[in-house]
Amino acid sequence: MTDPRSDRMELKAVTGQSVESSSLRQASSNPAYGEQKANLQRTEAFVDDEALFLASLPVIDDIAGQICRRHHMTSADAEDFRSVARLHFMERNCEVLRRFEGRSSLPTYVNVVIQRLFLDYRNRQWGRWRPSAEAKRYGPTAILLERLIVRDGWTAEQAAEILRVNHGITIDEPLTTLCAKFSDRTSGREFVSETGAEAVESPGPGSDVNVIQSEQEFLAQRVRRALNRARQALDPQERLVLKMRFEDSVSIADIARALHLDQKRLYRIIERLLARIGRCIEAEGISRSEVRTLFADGALDWSQSAEPSEGGRTIRSERARASWLQQ
Repeated sequence: MTDPRSDRMELKAVTGQSVESSSLRQASSNPAYGEQKANLQRTEAFVDDEALFLASLPVIDDIAGQICRRHHMTSADAEDFRSVARLHFMERNCEVLRRFEGRSSLPTYVNVVIQRLFLDYRNRQWGRWRPSAEAKRYGPTAILLERLIVRDGWTAEQAAEILRVNHGITIDEPLTTLCAKFSDRTSGREFVSETGAEAVESPGPGSDVNVIQSEQEFLAQRVRRALNRARQALDPQERLVLKMRFEDSVSIADIARALHLDQKRLYRIIERLLARIGRCIEAEGISRSEVRTLFADGALDWSQSAEPSEGGRTIRSERARASWLQQ
């Protein structure tokens, strides 16, 4: 009786490869193996992105707080901007952090990014002001005068006094004519006393609304990543069933006919899949009540793609949302 090990050694000597390596190549050529490997790589990428963001979060919060204090922002506005900074670094799978090449320290890189982000943040709040061509023709004094009247909202007399006291400039006749033109297109800002400012209502949403919205978006990002990881762990047919049911809104009877499955059994399959995904989300520290709140507020849907509609809002599947809320 021959020894199997000697047969394997002879085969290796003849072919120049081991049986194990041949089997590995056969498995690698299998399409199912390639799909499993791709799913594993995507899952690892999601984990790496989240770990990268969490490791950089103390630096992001510290520098955002320094910038807020430097510009004397209120606590509510500072919290709002800190949430905007966090979301900026989370967008597109932490693309900003992944672009860091190590040519400087991480705090230096983050400081430059948040400084530019703060300028964009202020421009969205206040608008961007540029001097007119007419003011440029008259020189720096005319540009300063235009900024005082048009952007800052001072009257012509107040602007002339500011130029005289702070800059030692006396307005001549051409600049007086310019003052009259600038006064016709003053900004919409209104200066009131501190006591009168309490009665002035802001046209935009309150700072607490922005903070709550930013927190919801931050949580929605976590849930989407958890959903992606949970779905990648399913086999192709299970993912197809969930896609047809919750993204394409196909009835269970039509899914059963298309995939040649028993309709009654398909109900139980979908229930088990949703329960399995729910357990995966809870394992990442996200409660079902938080997920229900996100679905109820329209901040989250089963589908990762949403069609835009009027006012920047999104159209989402009510049927998918209702089915998720039942779990």
